[in-house]
Amino acid sequence: MSFILTLVWSGRTVAQPTRFPNDIQGYWAQQCVNYIVGQGIMKPFPDGTFRPNLPVTRGRFADIIVRAFPDAPVVLNYNRDYFVDIPDGYWANAAIRKAFETNFLAGYPDRIFAPLQNIPRVQVIVAIASGFNYTLPFQPTEEVLSQAFMDGQEIPDYARDYVASAVENRVVVKFPNPRQLKPNQWATRGDIAASLCQAKASPSIIPPEYVAAPRLEGN
Repeated sequence: MSFILTLVWSGRTVAQPTRFPNDIQGYWAQQCVNYIVGQGIMKPFPDGTFRPNLPVTRGRFADIIVRAFPDAPVVLNYNRDYFVDIPDGYWANAAIRKAFETNFLAGYPDRIFAPLQNIPRVQVIVAIASGFNYTLPFQPTEEVLSQAFMDGQEIPDYARDYVASAVENRVVVKFPNPRQLKPNQWATRGDIAASLCQAKASPSIIPPEYVAAPRLEGN
């Protein structure tokens, strides 16, 4: 299968197929990955693979998140010299700037962005919750986290409200068990695709059994 993109060039309309990756047949989020690739948010590698289990750097994630939400409003000012570890000419400079301005991504203390560091799962969740400005959860944060996750105690303090609000907005996805978040593990390309699908696609194209939610009393 392929999506057909229509391009206008030299006065002619040319149909260009966007090929689905060749290594996700039977993958649990196959439909989601195809959607993300078809939208131009994430791209296959030159050999046609998607490599869903590959980790993603913070610089690469900045590029992905601004592709996913190109119309996000600017809410913060960004000084080009703000992050001391991003050199002039770095390939993701523009994406990092926009991700910062739209409140999807922040840095570490001492004006460090760490663009080459693999991004942890919890930072992906925080990015979505922050960029969408999710309000504090209706239930107390600790109650949401203890109901939703068996390993909620591993979520860093700074991220707890964000993760709880993301759970209430049903954008936290974890395969194979949504109750085992493993928040500090590196996020994979498949993880990120699934999170973006859950945040973007309506209706959801993620199997509901992999979406985290607080457990009802007695369940």
